[in-house]
Amino acid sequence: MRIMQLLFSFTVGGAEKLVVDLSNQLIKRGHEVHVYVVNDLYDESMLELLSDQIKVVLQKRAVSGHAKIKTIKCITKYIKDERIEIVHCNSFSAPNLLCLKPMFFKKTKVVQTIHDIHYFDSLSKKQIKFRNYIVNNFIAISESVFADIGKHGIESDKIEVVYNAIDISKFSQKKKKKTNSQFIIANVARIMPEKKGQDILIRAIAEIKKIQPKVECWLVGNEAIGYEGTINELKKLSEELGVYDNIKFLGNIENIPELLNKIDLFVLPSRFEGFGISLIEAMAMEVPCIASNLDGPAEIIGKEERGYLFEKENVEMLADKILYVMNNRDVSEMKKRKARRYVEDNFNIINMTNKILKIYQK
Repeated sequence: MRIMQLLFSFTVGGAEKLVVDLSNQLIKRGHEVHVYVVNDLYDESMLELLSDQIKVVLQKRAVSGHAKIKTIKCITKYIKDERIEIVHCNSFSAPNLLCLKPMFFKKTKVVQTIHDIHYFDSLSKKQIKFRNYIVNNFIAISESVFADIGKHGIESDKIEVVYNAIDISKFSQKKKKKTNSQFIIANVARIMPEKKGQDILIRAIAEIKKIQPKVECWLVGNEAIGYEGTINELKKLSEELGVYDNIKFLGNIENIPELLNKIDLFVLPSRFEGFGISLIEAMAMEVPCIASNLDGPAEIIGKEERGYLFEKENVEMLADKILYVMNNRDVSEMKKRKARRYVEDNFNIINMTNKILKIYQK
């Protein structure tokens, strides 16, 4: 099959990593893969992860630009010229660029992955109707996303749940080589407190420091688009709370397995989250994990069989959970082994690719 992955941007992030792994798997299986990035917003390090056999198209539209008609024409021509059979939309608004499908590439199948909850909240009934018309199949990355899509009027027979996955072979457990006695906590996510809750974690660190001073928190990731200046705000908050020296902002890290091999605990303090690919990466590395008790992360962790959950935005409860992990290493040891096995069985990129291919071939 000739498959095109359509995105607005290609920077470091969970959805983008997924596109890389899926595209590489499709190439291994003999398919022709194209990655089409609309905006002038991409990371060279992400492009380097793609197989040399993948055809990459960088349209380089200005991020703040409004050249929608030009973009629609460019994409339509590309689909026709390359005889694309499947367009897989990995950005929420991408189907809007396929409005000429009924006239120019009617036989091309459109699949869209919905990567989070609340995406459809702002769409009108007319826009929902258009989405049902243009998209042949929707992929929900979790049961909670499936429910969210359905309640907004997307036709239920078009939706299938396919959990996000990782290339397990990249995440092997190695013995940690600690260079100091600090207890290291990490969060890997775009710096976007409104969703990812980095401020909640900083406040929890302030509570923990009163009891366990030797704690360090690594916040890994760059600021999300539209959140420029947020790191400075978080630094100011950490200074006000007396934990400025305990919080480290590391920016984007290319080798996530290597990072995870150095930490003692992973925390996902999100305010809302449809899944949490960084969570399964940590679980695959047998790092103890704590996450907000939201539908997506809770599907992964279960009823605390494979990690720990806290009530979202509850700083005191998060601090208590972290202190529990610090003081009960044996309990966490059992949980993290269960977590690794669960990720191997349920979130393997090979199995995910099989399911997506079945959707492509419907």
